[in-house]
Amino acid sequence: MTEQKYKKTDNDSHDEIDLARLFGLLIDKKWLIVAITTLFFLVGVAYALLATPIYKADALVQIEQKSSGMPGLDSLGDMFAAESEAVTEIELMKSRYVIGQVVEQLKLDIIVKPNTFGAIGKRYSRKFTSTDGKPFNAPALASLLSDEYAWGGEIINVASFDVAPHFEDKPFTITFLGNESYQLTFNEQAILTGKLNQLASNSSETIKLLITDLKAQSGTSFTIEKQNKAEAVAALQKRISSSEKGKKSGILYVALEGENAKLTEQVLNGVVNTYLLQNVERQSAEVQSSIDFLDSELPKIKERLDIAEAQLNQYRLDNQSVDLSLETQAVLEQIVELDTALQELSFKEAEISQRYTKEHPSYVSLMKKKNELERQKANLSQSVKNLPETQQQILRLTRDVEVNQEIYLALLNNVQQLKVAKAGTVGNVRIIDTAQAQRKAVKPKKALIVVLATMLGGMFSIAFVLVKAAFNRGVSNPQEFEDIGLTVYATVPVSEAQQKFLSITRVKNKIRGKLKRTQKVKQSLLVAQEHPTDLAVEALRSLRTSLHFAMMEAKNNIVMISGASPGVGKSFVSTNLAAVLAQAGQKILLIDADMRKGYSHELLHTSENIGLSGYLVGDRTIEDIVKTTEIENLHFISRGQIPPNPSELLMSKRFAGLLGALESEYDLIIIDTPPILAVTDPTIIGAHAGTAFMLARFEQSSLKEIATAANRFELNGIEIKGLIFNAVEKRASSYYGDYGYYTNEYKT
Repeated sequence: MTEQKYKKTDNDSHDEIDLARLFGLLIDKKWLIVAITTLFFLVGVAYALLATPIYKADALVQIEQKSSGMPGLDSLGDMFAAESEAVTEIELMKSRYVIGQVVEQLKLDIIVKPNTFGAIGKRYSRKFTSTDGKPFNAPALASLLSDEYAWGGEIINVASFDVAPHFEDKPFTITFLGNESYQLTFNEQAILTGKLNQLASNSSETIKLLITDLKAQSGTSFTIEKQNKAEAVAALQKRISSSEKGKKSGILYVALEGENAKLTEQVLNGVVNTYLLQNVERQSAEVQSSIDFLDSELPKIKERLDIAEAQLNQYRLDNQSVDLSLETQAVLEQIVELDTALQELSFKEAEISQRYTKEHPSYVSLMKKKNELERQKANLSQSVKNLPETQQQILRLTRDVEVNQEIYLALLNNVQQLKVAKAGTVGNVRIIDTAQAQRKAVKPKKALIVVLATMLGGMFSIAFVLVKAAFNRGVSNPQEFEDIGLTVYATVPVSEAQQKFLSITRVKNKIRGKLKRTQKVKQSLLVAQEHPTDLAVEALRSLRTSLHFAMMEAKNNIVMISGASPGVGKSFVSTNLAAVLAQAGQKILLIDADMRKGYSHELLHTSENIGLSGYLVGDRTIEDIVKTTEIENLHFISRGQIPPNPSELLMSKRFAGLLGALESEYDLIIIDTPPILAVTDPTIIGAHAGTAFMLARFEQSSLKEIATAANRFELNGIEIKGLIFNAVEKRASSYYGDYGYYTNEYKT
């Protein structure tokens, strides 16, 4: 297999990051970066100005340590419950029980908003202040728009709005008709018509509406929606934020954000007050539970006391009033004290078992104390056995009476205390600061948004430029062509005259509707004739000198100009180079051999009908196809009518005969060919040319396609004399940034 002559060589320097080039690239695209950054800045400003302001209301609530409903129980277990109750109270505050009541009280499941002219109208209405006795706001241009829009000052108060379940979460429209009348529509169909302060309903009574206040200009419309209560509660729960200020401080910070500062304040106050009321109810319920328990125990204790007293009196009667000795009396007092304490602990155990598990520190502490009293009682019972039988019996009966009496009196006292406590229950929650909305909106932070938008725009534009450059495989440095073995004979700057002409033509064609979005504008301006001082023309004059030395060893005076792909500027270079050579006094023939898409005839203002294809098929003579042009010494053969088989025609003897016949009549013959990677025509034409040049376009032609094209010529026995680098732009990021346009003279 034949080794490729033109291939990319390993060069580590090409793979290194060139910071200077990257910086130059940003300088080249500075206006694009500025434009994108400015666009982001304007979007940020627009958002900051048009975004709905969000206000914040906050409140402070204190959670005090809970006390037990049973007097005396606090000291047993609360010392072990050191963890804060804040988390529990926060969840209670945000519970559906509390939030649901607020939603019902403030009718938060009814959403009513005036219809405005987009974000602009919404901002305009927010800025309304009633001045000069004008109740409503309206700009001068409002009359040009629909009457339905609200511009500020409108008031609507919906007392109730009941709909069937299938109408929930669906928007209805209220239109004010004037004279305290309104109309409710759904999907542009009238549902009902009503008056203020009168309940209105549709015929099936699936929709009922009561509006108590409506102030607006006639025709103004409002959007009303009945939200599902569960969804309304969930939405409010998400908006409420709460946290404990400080660790285990018991101070809760509660905040709520919303579009309406006054309503936000009302809602948060409603949440805090409802939470306070349910806390009081909860505390009262705990006290009442203790009262109910003690009330159920009192009859039992009274019955036991009566039985004990009867048994004691009967025993004394039977034994003729036996009295206790001083020693027995002392033991009795100790036993009564222990039994009373044990009985109270039993009551406390019954209550605490309803609140805590057996593993809870409070329950464990109570059981330890109870076991200790049981042990002391057992010791006393052992000493009682040493007393006479009569003393033991009287001691037992007297103990039962005194113990039950002590317990009964204690329970009566506890019941009275609990009833007093219930009457004065205030709960363990106290509102320190009621909800108050801040005057300034907390969102959006306008300055921050504008700064962030500008920074984002700058970063995005820079990233866009760098990424686009990274994916652009087009060559910008001619040294890369030198590295693969191709000599760069000339660099042709981008023609300012041509660019200006194309821009004007594109605009004209778009106005006339002749140009589609993806369609390109063909060049029909011969720059060498109409703008001889253009930099591109000057570069072609330099190429004219190099061309003389390049053709010194050529077999003939035929020059082929080809390219790897379409759109690199072959026709522009070929035509203007021919014009420059003719202007220098040489007799030049330009042949447009691109019989598929050639358009050199447009640049020379001639017709393409009679041309090369006509001669090759035998319909025309040489005299028919060779045309004179407006430029002296420049003759031209157009492509002719587009044939179905251009390659076969070029392979015919007539094409070789044509070149042989004309070769001696001209100083130079320039052939403009189609791209080599698209068709095989250039390899056929190149066999007849003494000198062959390839074109590459700045930042469009890739090194790979140029090498592939050059190797294809090489495989067909055609030597590429050199390369013309076309449409070069002055870039800070390229080789041309510091040294101007690069021109490489012919190397011997």
